[in-house]
Amino acid sequence: MKKRIFSIMGLSFLLAAFALAVVPAQAQNVDEKIQALEQELSQLKSDQMELRKDATTAAAALPSFSYRPGNGMTIEAADKSWSVRHSFEAHMRYNFLSGRDQVGRSNGELEGRRFRPEFYLCINNCLWEIDWRLDLDGFGGQTDLQRGVIHLHGEKISPWLPVVSFGMDTSNSGPASRSRQGSGSVGAQAEYDLFTANQGFNTGSASSGITFMWENRSLSSIGIPGRISRFQTGMNAYAEIGDGAQVNTDRKDFHAYLSVEPFSQLKNKWIRGFLFEYGAWFCNSDNRALANGCNRYRVRDNARGNARQTLFDTGANSVGDGLHVQQGPGILWAIGPYTLRAMGVFQRSEDRGGGIGFTATNGTVVPVRVGPGQKKGRVWLIGHDLFLWSPKGFLTGSASTAGSILVGTHFERTDVSCGDSVRPCRTHSGATGATTAINSGDFHRSSILLREWDLWYFIAPRMSVGGSVLWYDASNLANARNQPAHNLGICSSSKIAAGGCRNGISGDWVDVFLNWRYIF
Repeated sequence: MKKRIFSIMGLSFLLAAFALAVVPAQAQNVDEKIQALEQELSQLKSDQMELRKDATTAAAALPSFSYRPGNGMTIEAADKSWSVRHSFEAHMRYNFLSGRDQVGRSNGELEGRRFRPEFYLCINNCLWEIDWRLDLDGFGGQTDLQRGVIHLHGEKISPWLPVVSFGMDTSNSGPASRSRQGSGSVGAQAEYDLFTANQGFNTGSASSGITFMWENRSLSSIGIPGRISRFQTGMNAYAEIGDGAQVNTDRKDFHAYLSVEPFSQLKNKWIRGFLFEYGAWFCNSDNRALANGCNRYRVRDNARGNARQTLFDTGANSVGDGLHVQQGPGILWAIGPYTLRAMGVFQRSEDRGGGIGFTATNGTVVPVRVGPGQKKGRVWLIGHDLFLWSPKGFLTGSASTAGSILVGTHFERTDVSCGDSVRPCRTHSGATGATTAINSGDFHRSSILLREWDLWYFIAPRMSVGGSVLWYDASNLANARNQPAHNLGICSSSKIAAGGCRNGISGDWVDVFLNWRYIF
């Protein structure tokens, strides 16, 4: 028994000794493994950091993409050495026009009012900008180049330097530039006023030339808590031939424009939204180059294509040599959801030599030259735009807020005259000297009133649907056989046949537009 006990005790002693010998060895092995794992983990972390740095570096070297509603999509290099911006403007309109459908005064006809892709290429952090746009709305208009311009952004070199734009079709601000419509893309008014839209300067586009522009310059240094929104001047061939085509005259056209927001830096909401503007267009009428943009006075309605009617016209090339000036002030006042617009534009021609008029001498009617300043026109307009509702509530909303409702109305009056009551203006045909009465010779002036009401709903940022009702009232409508009055439905065919529709008749009519428009 004792031997067995001693044997068990001996075995236990040996096992204990073995355990004491093995445990430190195992502990040492575990420590080594932990250290190895820690080193491996540290290496993995280091590798991961390197990968992150490489990925960050690679991402920083990739172009960036951005989008702003109404301004388009921009792709810009990481080092800003170049960028490309693409935008697009589209406007589809269903016309419901008063008058004879056989001359285009149709109902339910779809018009592609605007369909214009735009591209901009910037070089060297946009020091140089290349601007090209296409005008693809051929409905009674044109399908060709809308803009082809090089811009040198001098303000990136010095705040005193302008943006210099030169090319085949520069864009220029004219008399009462912003107040006469607001915005054709997101505003309420359907078109520009009848007078300025039908004269040579129109939107200020030019077939060729150069323009200088200073924008967003603070006036705080002279004690005015506001800014110059834009000062612009240039020498261009306005409304002469086509974009980039040669203009065969040494007499250039000029323009100047200034808009000021004198209270924009104030916190007072009642006055900080004022903008005052004034602009002028100086056109040198040169009868040697019959394509100049100020060779006639003409007023047409807001229809397009064959439906468009001439309400007053002095005739092509009827303005004599000399300086032709269009100028006018404008004012905008924006407070919250409401914008007020008011403007006036005045136009007069030096008209040296004038057009051809008639006078009676000893009972004989003879042609005479109409004297200086006999051709002139003017317009004044007052308009209201109001965001009536949006998902945020009444009297809220914007063009960038889906669900916004915009209402608008405006009134405009255009007055034009040619010659006087004794010597109404006439036009002549070439070297033969044959004369043709303008507006059938029964009058020398006309007035056109336009009242408009607009309603728009923004179904997405910068995308809207809506309608416009335009009520015209014109005096002295005339042309060969009163064609405008006939086409507009003021004079019926039977009445004209019976001789009961005199030249110079007055009348009114109503047109309706249904629209979809979007600017990307």
